[in-house]
Amino acid sequence: MKRLLCACALFSTLLNANELVDLYLESGIGAVEERIGTLLTEKDYWLKKMEPINTRFGYFQDSRKFLFVVDKSKASLSIYKYEGGTVIPDGEYSVVMGDSKGDKFREGDKKTPVGSYRILSLLSKGLDPYYGPYAFTTNYPNDLDRKLGKTGHGIWLHGMPLNGARDDENTKGCIAVDNDLITRLQAEAKPENIVLMINESGVVEAEKGDLAEIMALLYQWRHDWKESNIESYLSLYSADFKRSNGLSRAEFERGKRAIFAKKYKKVILFSNFEVVPYPNSFGDIMYRARLWQDYTAEQHKSSKTKELYLRKENGRFLIVSEN
Repeated sequence: MKRLLCACALFSTLLNANELVDLYLESGIGAVEERIGTLLTEKDYWLKKMEPINTRFGYFQDSRKFLFVVDKSKASLSIYKYEGGTVIPDGEYSVVMGDSKGDKFREGDKKTPVGSYRILSLLSKGLDPYYGPYAFTTNYPNDLDRKLGKTGHGIWLHGMPLNGARDDENTKGCIAVDNDLITRLQAEAKPENIVLMINESGVVEAEKGDLAEIMALLYQWRHDWKESNIESYLSLYSADFKRSNGLSRAEFERGKRAIFAKKYKKVILFSNFEVVPYPNSFGDIMYRARLWQDYTAEQHKSSKTKELYLRKENGRFLIVSEN
């Protein structure tokens, strides 16, 4: 109840407060909750909510992020700070990396991948001096990479050799920056607050309309899941959807139909959204959505991170991979 009342207070700043009050007086708190749930599935609500914030590189509920944007054609790293809805440029720097031509598809091709990646950890103690004083590890290959059959591992953002010598100008896929820069970054940016976006040429930016549509889709996805609306739920998935564990669309659908048929009562709460553009070598409009999910049902309870990859197909976004 406390959580719902807080949500009502938030929505009253974006809607006509009288509407919610009248609905409560006429039909009770359950009707208010239903109305809020419906509004969350509407693109116009999210457009209004995002209007005052800078969504150049995505939509973030966390008020502080570091955005590392790599342009392979320029061998450059641009750094931006996201603070409370504002994007602040923090310099453009030269980098050394793998083969700049083309995406990474297989281990040993010496290419730097194209995509949007998370930073998993910061390495320093015991790090080979060849990688400089610090190294940020990435989650390449991510779930979408595995769906596409990409292989390889150990793609890092790291420094230069501590002895000052670098005979090979190809990092075999990693991104190497000056040691002064990597030292500053490790002091300022926590791994969980960094988004790394790598593109072959130029910078891929977010469209506010795309972000609003995706947020509405995620809440429609939650609603259909909660209410066991199987047909509507499945309509949000691409025909070539595939789980990162190899489960095909057909196998996924069979499993979901069996579960939804049981009509379990569920409570599903989302928080801590991160929706960012997903550069790719296929010319598609894609985004990566990451969120925290609290799930409670009759037979199961869990709290975990969910990550989904969405592609625009025939004018609408669909889920192509999730974990």
